[in-house]
Amino acid sequence: MKKSLLTLALIVVSTVAFSQIKIKPGVRAGANFSNLTNTNLDDKTDLYIGAFAEIKFVKFYALQPEINYSRQGGKSTISGLDDLEIQYLGVALANKFYPIKAIGLHAILGPAINIKVGDNYDDLEGFDFLFFGGLGYDFPFGLGIEARYNIGVVDIFGSNVNNTNGNNNVDDLLLNKVVQIGATYKFDF
Repeated sequence: MKKSLLTLALIVVSTVAFSQIKIKPGVRAGANFSNLTNTNLDDKTDLYIGAFAEIKFVKFYALQPEINYSRQGGKSTISGLDDLEIQYLGVALANKFYPIKAIGLHAILGPAINIKVGDNYDDLEGFDFLFFGGLGYDFPFGLGIEARYNIGVVDIFGSNVNNTNGNNNVDDLLLNKVVQIGATYKFDF
């Protein structure tokens, strides 16, 4: 009898708790303005696209797992030298904070890991771990706009990953840095 009551109580609590959670799938796309730290490269303009599932636990917080495709790199300043192009497929975990519940303004923070799926240069590191932050606004009809800044922590040649002697001067690292400006759309099923 006690087991039956406990099981029933857990089912009721779970049902009430999960009924408050709202999950909305969506898509995101926009422009990348990318470059590398500690180089003379100019900003390279390209694109990103992705899909996500926004899991809204409470009115002021949502967790948003994402899968993104991003084209990054830098534009050469030397005539006749090719631009650096790196393509990544990544998984991000965006934390969205809504400070004013009556409007769709939100802050976005989180980590991501990018796996290199293509480039035009030899010997580039096959992954990048990064952190991002930004601001966004969600309109009531599903459309949203956002701006993010991504900074990688893995040197594109892997010198801070493969270096065993501990000489990792941040002024020598070539890290991805990307400003993303784009739009999102959440589906309401």
